[in-house]
Amino acid sequence: MAYKRLWVFLEGNDDERFFTSVIKPIFDDMYDFVKPWLYAQKKPTKARDFLRSIKSMGSNYFFWADINSFPCVTAKKKSVTDNYGPRLDADNIMVVIRKIESWYLAGLTERGCKKLGVRAFRNTDNITKEKLEGLMPGKFDSRIDFMVEMLKSFSVNTARQKNKSFAYLMSRL
Repeated sequence: MAYKRLWVFLEGNDDERFFTSVIKPIFDDMYDFVKPWLYAQKKPTKARDFLRSIKSMGSNYFFWADINSFPCVTAKKKSVTDNYGPRLDADNIMVVIRKIESWYLAGLTERGCKKLGVRAFRNTDNITKEKLEGLMPGKFDSRIDFMVEMLKSFSVNTARQKNKSFAYLMSRL
């Protein structure tokens, strides 16, 4: 049986925290090796070189990116392939709509919202970092502490119902 490796290209620390807590355990059952790789802090040439080496080893990869101000997923995927090279398969690009913060909030059940002192949302597709910061109760010292606490109460099933891009990712797994 072949040794199966997966690299997940992530933009930043919030993405890595979410991936490690929620998504990596799912991948751990499918792969022998699962590792996040933060690309936004590196030059695109370094990411392109690393992607080439991953593909030459026969490893799998996913590339996560926030949609930001792009009008649609297709435009964001084109931007990612323009910046990080034609070797990047568009089917392996996961676009988060709006921001990763929307996924954190999506996973909170009504009980989790009450526990944290946060208003419950039926849909989190348009939640941005700024909106999440505005929702943060005063009992938290920082946005990071707040996000870590949200992950402790995270429900994958609830997040699937509240966020389209999260539901899409889970359907791809």
